[in-house]
Amino acid sequence: MAQAMNWPERLQQNPLTAKGAGILSLVRRMEAFQWWDPENIEAEQFKALSKLLGHARKTIPHYAGTLKSIKNINAKSLPDGAWQDVPVLSRASVNEAGDRLMSKASPKKHGGLDPIYTSGTTGRPVRVIRTSHALQYWSAFTVRDHIWHDRDLADSLAVIRSSEKDFAVYPAGAGHMFWGAVSIFKSGPAFSLNVNTPIPDMAEWLVRTNPGYFMTLPNIMKRLAPYCRDHGISVPNLKETHVHGEVCTDFIRDAVRDAWDVAVHDMYTSREIGYMALQCPEHEHYHVQAEGVLLEVLDDDDQPCKPGEIGRVVVTTLRNYAMPLIRYELGDRAELGEPCPCGRGLPVVKRIIGREQDVLVLPDGTQRWTLLGSPDVKELMAMAPIRQYQFAHVAPEVIEVRLGISRELSEHESAEIRTFVHKKFGYPFTVQFQCADELPRTPAGKFRDFVREMPPPNTAGGIAST
Repeated sequence: MAQAMNWPERLQQNPLTAKGAGILSLVRRMEAFQWWDPENIEAEQFKALSKLLGHARKTIPHYAGTLKSIKNINAKSLPDGAWQDVPVLSRASVNEAGDRLMSKASPKKHGGLDPIYTSGTTGRPVRVIRTSHALQYWSAFTVRDHIWHDRDLADSLAVIRSSEKDFAVYPAGAGHMFWGAVSIFKSGPAFSLNVNTPIPDMAEWLVRTNPGYFMTLPNIMKRLAPYCRDHGISVPNLKETHVHGEVCTDFIRDAVRDAWDVAVHDMYTSREIGYMALQCPEHEHYHVQAEGVLLEVLDDDDQPCKPGEIGRVVVTTLRNYAMPLIRYELGDRAELGEPCPCGRGLPVVKRIIGREQDVLVLPDGTQRWTLLGSPDVKELMAMAPIRQYQFAHVAPEVIEVRLGISRELSEHESAEIRTFVHKKFGYPFTVQFQCADELPRTPAGKFRDFVREMPPPNTAGGIAST
């Protein structure tokens, strides 16, 4: 295994600005850091964390209160137990705290401030203020992702992810001179198309642009790839596809391979945090971007999970001193993994399970995952000409099955799907149907397979196996 990459020779640099030089310096340091032993990586994270907590307690009103009881904030006391005394920060708490989460003395060398707002896919949009320094790490992780997956930046990139009104509208879409945040390196052109384009038109546009690389949201890929497979639509120049923003399932990976014989690469990000984990170059699990975040997976008692256990994702931003999110609970669940055979010491997340609202609560309080595995999806899609599906928990004993389909269901199809729902969710729900040509997405173009549209009852048990 080669631990040194000659990426500067492989990639052509643009003339460097001061900002570009800073990003490139970060990438070089990260190239060495990723091969450190896990223990040394963790120790370095706690050094960064001790500095951040000291700054937060002195300059941020909210943390002056929540960190007041912690006597010793240093790189030794934190991993020895003090870190577990830092309270978890919920999305609701971020909204309630407001400007009390802002630093009164953000370091001048960290540059200007930039606000960002989450898309609200969890139902609770969050505003976060970031520094230019934090954004440099965001750009450096983008470059790392391209390097890890050995992308030819001179080729073209096609993107379907914007839902902005009147932007990148079919048939023309929009054209761009280069890929975007990798402007420190020379790249080929990029093309973009609005997510509200019908799937057949997306396929036609993709063939017409014939990109080397294609990026979109998983819910689009889940429909576009099977459509192209079933209609024999190829994209001759395509080398790789890329998804982000939602759960990437085995069904999506299989569908892309069947349609175009290329791989899918995924990443774990959020707008308020940035990059949290990138897919390993050699495996389908994820490496935590430890230079920028401390990512924990906690059980219901706020204790760290072990590899193979599923828990709540709690993240701390290490580089944003203007408005750091410390032990911030995203609303996702994930499964930790063992150290990676690739040799990188960066922590491993085996899989991302999904948002907190993706848990179905039965009338007796038992919780069940709603995530459909690849066999489940194939079974459901074979029952009728379904393009999209969504399950909505609309009343304690009622599931509404919403289908993107061009016609009404037959009685036989309805009965099959009803049986599927009972089996998958382990309860004899009353099943209602709502059919439409297209199911609505969130304002950010995302889509949830399961939504809960009623207050959950008090939960009596943990997640049940389905």
